[in-house]
Amino acid sequence: MPKKNGFQFMIAFVQDYLDGKTDRLSWDLDFSHYFMQQYPKMERENSEMAECFNFYLAEQGFDEGVGLNDDEHKKLIREQLMLFYDAYRDGTS
Repeated sequence: MPKKNGFQFMIAFVQDYLDGKTDRLSWDLDFSHYFMQQYPKMERENSEMAECFNFYLAEQGFDEGVGLNDDEHKKLIREQLMLFYDAYRDGTS
């Protein structure tokens, strides 16, 4: 199996949460750890997109999700992931 790059790893982690393969507790406990672990790779791959992921998923998603119930939290993370994808498309077209 090919090794995932930093973006693939983090997007798969986020998508697993949104698809119900990861529960909220695991998300809350693991997101920061995985993000800090993968960020240097992401930055080497594409520093602007790494910062974009940081803004949309870490700052506007993870950080802003504190205090939300599970449904509200998933909605927020889904919206932030879509905003990241939109920014990615705009940056690569």
